[in-house]
Amino acid sequence: MQYETLGNTDVEVSRVGLGLWNISGGSDWEKTDEDDAIETIHTAYDAGVNFFDTAEAYGDGYSEEVLGEALDGMDRDDVVIASKVWVDNLAYDDLKAAFEASLDRLGTDYIDVYYLHYQNPEIPVSESMRAVRELQEEGSIRVPAVSNTGPADMEATLEAGRVEANQVPYNLLWRAIEHEVADASRENDVDLVAYSPLAQGLLTGEYESAEEYPTGRMRTRHFSGDRPEARHGEDGAEAETFETVERIRDICEEYDRDMVEVALAWPLHKSGVTSVLAGASSPEHVRANAEAAEVSLSDDLLADLDDATNDLKDALGPNPDPWQSDSRYN
Repeated sequence: MQYETLGNTDVEVSRVGLGLWNISGGSDWEKTDEDDAIETIHTAYDAGVNFFDTAEAYGDGYSEEVLGEALDGMDRDDVVIASKVWVDNLAYDDLKAAFEASLDRLGTDYIDVYYLHYQNPEIPVSESMRAVRELQEEGSIRVPAVSNTGPADMEATLEAGRVEANQVPYNLLWRAIEHEVADASRENDVDLVAYSPLAQGLLTGEYESAEEYPTGRMRTRHFSGDRPEARHGEDGAEAETFETVERIRDICEEYDRDMVEVALAWPLHKSGVTSVLAGASSPEHVRANAEAAEVSLSDDLLADLDDATNDLKDALGPNPDPWQSDSRYN
C-alpha cells in the first residue's frame, strides 16, 4: 500500500480507502450484514488500508456504528476516520450536535477528517466553519474538509477557514469535475479525494446494457430521467455510457489489464488526487481494491482511456452533480 499526506497536514492516508456508503443499503445497495461488514473492514486494514470513509447520512448512522464496532479490532492511532455532516445540520448548534452524535456512534473521541457533505445555500458556510474551527481547536477534528463543492463555494469556504480536501465523484465515466471543480481545488492547494471510482459498478465489466443494471442505481444522469429512481429529468446518456464501457473493456483487453484494476488506478494518476474511496461487499473485493494502489498505468494507456471517454464526458456536460440537473455544486 502507498500513502500520502492529506493536504497541508501530517495525516497520512492510504492511496486506496474504503468507502462505507454501500454497507448501509438503501435504493442503491443491499444492506450488508454487520458481521460481514466488520470482516471486510478488518480485511482492508490488514491489507494496508487506513482510510475509512463514512457519514451520518449513510443508513441514518448505521455505517458509522459498524465502523465503530470494527475499531475494536484495530489500532485507533493507525486509522484515519473520515465522516461527514449532512446539509440539514450545517447551522452552528446543529453541526456541534451532529458531530457529537457521530462520535458516539463511532465510539471515538475524535474524527480525523470531517467533511461538510454538501453546502447548504440557506446557511452561511462561515457559520458551519466557525463550528468546525472550534472543534479543530479542541482537538476533536484533525482535518477540516468539504465534499461535493464547486468553485464559488470553495472560495467562500476558504474565506471562512482552511480546508484540506474536497471529496468528489470521479471516474472514467464521470469526468465532469475536470471542467472547473478540480482546478478550483488544485489552485487552492486542496486535495481531491475521489469517490465512486467504479461508477457504482458500471466499471466492473459486469453489466453490458442498462437492462442488466440494478434499477435502484439508475439515479445518475447516465440514465434516463424516466427511470423510477431518477430525479434529474434529463434524457440521460444510456447508449453512450454502455458504448463507453465497451470501449474501456476493449482497451483493457488490448493492454492485457484487468478492467477493475485499471478503473481504480486511473484517478490516482490524475493531478491533485490523493486517494480513491472504493466500496467493497466482501473481503475478496477489498483485497483486490487495495492492490490498485500499486498499479502503474502507462502514458499510452492513459491517453487511450481519455480518448475513449471524451465523448461521454462531453455528452454529460460540465455539471458535476451526478444526480441532479439543478447542481448542488456552486
